Amino acid sequence: MRYFKFYCAIGLLLQALPVQSQTLEVPWFDNVPRSDYYQSVSSPNQAALEASFLSLFRDQREDGLTEFYQLQRAPWQNLEVILASSKTQLGWGAFGYRPSSENAVFLQTPHRYFDLHTAAIAETAWQHDLAQVYMSNSIHRYAGQEQKPKTNSDISNARRSPLLAASEAWMAEQPDGVIVQLHGYAKSKRVTEAGRSADIILSHGTSDQFMHETRLHEIQSCLAAQLNVTVLRYPEEVGELGGTQNNVAQALARWGKSEQFVHVEMSRGVRDSLVSDKDKTLRAMQCIVGAASE
Repeated sequence: MRYFKFYCAIGLLLQALPVQSQTLEVPWFDNVPRSDYYQSVSSPNQAALEASFLSLFRDQREDGLTEFYQLQRAPWQNLEVILASSKTQLGWGAFGYRPSSENAVFLQTPHRYFDLHTAAIAETAWQHDLAQVYMSNSIHRYAGQEQKPKTNSDISNARRSPLLAASEAWMAEQPDGVIVQLHGYAKSKRVTEAGRSADIILSHGTSDQFMHETRLHEIQSCLAAQLNVTVLRYPEEVGELGGTQNNVAQALARWGKSEQFVHVEMSRGVRDSLVSDKDKTLRAMQCIVGAASE
C-alpha cells in the first residue's frame, strides 16, 4: 500500500509534466545498425564477454569489449553515458551504461524486431534515467534459423549469449539489483482463457511460488491502476508466458535470485497504447522499475 500510494502520486505528477521537459534524449539506439548475421558465442568468447563486462561495470574499463563492440562515451545531463553497438558481423546487440546512475536496474529488450514497440517503450525509460543499464538485440531472434549451419540468434534463449554475459557480470557487481525484461505477445495465440484475457503477464521466470513475494504484486497493482488493464501473475493466476526458458531467468534461479528478475509480457494492444503516448509509457515504466528497485 505504501508503494502503491507513492507511485500513484508520481503518476499524477508525471501527467502534469511534458515528457520533453524532464530530460534530454540520447539519440542513439535508433541508429544502431541491424545485423543480418549472428555469430554463435563460443565458450571462450562467453568467458571473455563476461570478464569484459565485469571490468566495465566494476572499473569503467572498456578495453576488453572493443573486440566485440564499437564504444563511445557521451555527455548526458552533465554526466557520462557509455554507449556500445555490436560489430555488425557478430550481431551481438547494443547497450548503454550510466556508471553514475543510482538506479540499480538493468533493462532489457531481447526481441526488438519481433516484439513490436518493446524497444521504444524501454528506450523512453532509458532516456529518463530509470535504469543504469539498457541492452537490446541487433538481429531478429529467428534470423539464425536461415543461416547455414542454423544457429540460435535469440539472445535471451541461447545457452551462451552477450545478454547472459552482461547480466551475470552486472549481478556480480550489483548483488541487490534487479533485471527487467520487456516482451510482447498476441492474445490470439494464447492457449488458456486466462492468457487470452490478460493484457500484461508478470513473472520471475520460474514456476516456483514465493511465500512472501511482494514485488510482482506491487507492479501488478500499479499497472492496473495506471493503465486500467488486466494484469496477471505467473504461475498463480495464469499458466503461460512465464519466461521459464529464459537464459537470464535460469541464471538468476541458480543463484537463488529469481525474485530479482522481472519478466513483463505485454499484449499488442498495450504496446500500441504505450508507444503512442510517452507520458503513459513513463508512468507504466515507473510502476515496473519503481517496484523492481525497492
